[in-house]
Amino acid sequence: MPTAPWSPYDELLRPLYDAHAAALPAGTVWCDAHTHIGHDDPDGFEAGPDDIIAGLDNAGQARALVFAAQEPAGYPPANDRVLAASAGSEGRLSGLARIDPNADGALDEARRCLEAGARGFKLHPRSDGFALPHPVVEAVVALAGAERHAVLFHAGRGIPQLGESVLHMAREHPGARLILAHAGISDTGWIAPYAAELPNLFFDTSWWQVSDLLALYTTVPPGRILYASDMPYGSSLFQGLAFLRCALLCALDGDALRAIAGASLDRVLAGDEPLDVGPAPGAGQLGPRDVAFERVVTHLGVAANRSFDDQPVDEPLGLAALACRRADAHPVAARILELIDAGRAAAANGGGTRDEALYAAMGGQILAGTYALDVL
Repeated sequence: MPTAPWSPYDELLRPLYDAHAAALPAGTVWCDAHTHIGHDDPDGFEAGPDDIIAGLDNAGQARALVFAAQEPAGYPPANDRVLAASAGSEGRLSGLARIDPNADGALDEARRCLEAGARGFKLHPRSDGFALPHPVVEAVVALAGAERHAVLFHAGRGIPQLGESVLHMAREHPGARLILAHAGISDTGWIAPYAAELPNLFFDTSWWQVSDLLALYTTVPPGRILYASDMPYGSSLFQGLAFLRCALLCALDGDALRAIAGASLDRVLAGDEPLDVGPAPGAGQLGPRDVAFERVVTHLGVAANRSFDDQPVDEPLGLAALACRRADAHPVAARILELIDAGRAAAANGGGTRDEALYAAMGGQILAGTYALDVL
């Protein structure tokens, strides 16, 4: 039976997700810009196409962009599976071909996949062991540009010169739709202003730390932000809630929310120009910051990172709970404590990196970082 990634823990956040989703304009169609299928990734995460569709259904979402997880044996068979799954999904999945630019015949594989129906390419400098600039990457982007297709770059931790190279390729190949995954955290601090200059530069939201997400939503025009879950590494419901809380705190509404949720990805896949739904709102929309809630964000971030490494989490969860003890009985603090209690109970029962303790920590720091939002 297909299983929605993280579904055992989604119920912790479902009431909040449902309440926030009511802010979306009528007729909004959710389209996820970042999901994986595969069963051989060394990190142990796995999913088939039915699992991705189950994840979409679990959050009431419609469609997803999908590509292969890491495949130590090579990507051609995995790309064939992605393209076959997309063709058989009745329009719910659109496939990118994953290309390792250091592999023999990488450009031939890219051309083959485009002819077979790929909507562009996924490139992962970190797990596939290459750096930028790279001549084969440049050639792959040129192929995408000629067809106005997408190229999605892993843009998480530890990727030197990614931003500089992507800016160069965006200028040299204006037809290519270049997407920096994971909120572009490797370069968000300086690259965001170029999004207004380069209409083919986009960022997806597949990340969990609230400070990084708020940096994305305040500095990048909303028409260049693409909702993404990172399934099976992430959950559609969690990432949907994170998007909505951060975007609403930044005073985004109406057409901007519709664009981020899916309308902009539809235009990327169609090769159309991006939607203009206003400028980046700026950090001034966040208002004053509450130091007590910033402490909660910090301690829950520590708990989440310790969970990733299978380390004990009771101490940072306990510190976060103490930081929630406030004289004003703030309603957000009460909701965070509910999550912390669930996380501590899971940790006491031997929970590890992919359990309720991690989910509770990630969800709690999203709430703490957006405490001023009155949607509960």
